[in-house]
Amino acid sequence: MGLRQALLRWGCVFLCLLFAPRKAPAEGVRIVVSDPGGASGRAGAPVAVTVDLEKLFGPEVRPGHLRLRELSGAPEACGPEIPVQFEPAPAGGSLRGTLWWLLGPGAAEERRFALTQADTDSAAALSIAEKKYDATGGTYFDMAQDGSAVLRYNHGTVPVPGGIPPEYARGDYLSPLFGPEGEVLTADYPKDHPHHRGVGWSWPVTRWKEEVRDIWAVSGVWSRPVAVRRVACGPVYAVVSVENVWKWGDTTPIVREDVVIRAFRSSPGAKGRFVDLEVRLEGIEDGVAIGGRPHAGYGGFGLRGAPAGDRKITLHTDPLESSPRSSWLDYSGVFAGAKGRSGVTILEHPENLGFPNQLQQYPDCDYVMPACPGDREVPLPKGKTLVLRHRLWVHSGDGVEAALRDVWTAYAKPPGARLAAVAKPKLDRVIVVFKTHFDIGFTTRRRAGS
Repeated sequence: MGLRQALLRWGCVFLCLLFAPRKAPAEGVRIVVSDPGGASGRAGAPVAVTVDLEKLFGPEVRPGHLRLRELSGAPEACGPEIPVQFEPAPAGGSLRGTLWWLLGPGAAEERRFALTQADTDSAAALSIAEKKYDATGGTYFDMAQDGSAVLRYNHGTVPVPGGIPPEYARGDYLSPLFGPEGEVLTADYPKDHPHHRGVGWSWPVTRWKEEVRDIWAVSGVWSRPVAVRRVACGPVYAVVSVENVWKWGDTTPIVREDVVIRAFRSSPGAKGRFVDLEVRLEGIEDGVAIGGRPHAGYGGFGLRGAPAGDRKITLHTDPLESSPRSSWLDYSGVFAGAKGRSGVTILEHPENLGFPNQLQQYPDCDYVMPACPGDREVPLPKGKTLVLRHRLWVHSGDGVEAALRDVWTAYAKPPGARLAAVAKPKLDRVIVVFKTHFDIGFTTRRRAGS
């Protein structure tokens, strides 16, 4: 083969490689986060962005290999590695879904991040253990971070302790919920009100047609497990998704209940941990409704706290003229086994029914709640879903107002995140000019503005 023929052949190969379709390189993936006022960064709150990883990195991408770094100044100036976790969408393929991470302290307003790939999977900071109670066979899920307990979700029936009547046996709630030092923040089966259970959601008025029973007091209707839909854990959060049904007389299903519990990692130096809960209720039979206790209004999502020394209960709702109205309640003190103060804050999502609902406290029995729907009944019609979302902030120290306002803002108005590809010069075409003997010339033309 002559030299001229070789040069022609290699020139063709070069052209093919140059114009072959390619996926965007990892270094070209940028995420821009808008955090007006910097509340989410100060709170260390979760942030999420919708992505199609195949479009960004190609079909061979490994979601567990993704890494995030914050950019400052020049693109080369990257901060430390930030754990990021991918959650596939329920539909649309395994590489389409949501990226989650925790937004650490930083500049307010707009922040930029680089999304890249590493050679290995990120280590899972959180774990989930599925177990059963020997006495009842009821299933529960223990979440932990680096071996330290975070919470327990009781999917099945929890054994009744000695001295408590067996008819109070029930499931479908969180307890224990653990504080930063491993202290227990919740009470379960207390002797003064044995139907109280940790962090739960239940209603004193549970109606089916003309009859009212009481899932709150474990009387005549019970939540029973149906299926476990999803269990996953990673470097940012652990999540459990389950299905339950409410059974009238423990026989006839009247309500379908879907529950998603997402516990985020506690980052080094952070003041707390976020736990998000979503409860979806849909009537299975006609004539179903829920409501608070008549003339008192209590019921819905609530906390039976563990006894605490120097306990402090804080209820806050902005005045009517405020827009948007912030609302939170906090239960803090010195819990058994802890050296310092800690507590838990309950936040209602602004899209919840009746927000902001009346915040109620019962100090004599360590109970607090945003009472939804209060002293009224709300139908649960067939084919329609009532969605109730809440966030817990498990924190060290007291719930200081400035910190609580940041935590509320991060939940009610989460930071916006979007993908922003890095602009790069692009060659419109390459003209290869073959001259005689050994000279090869390349002429390039760039697109206007590139």
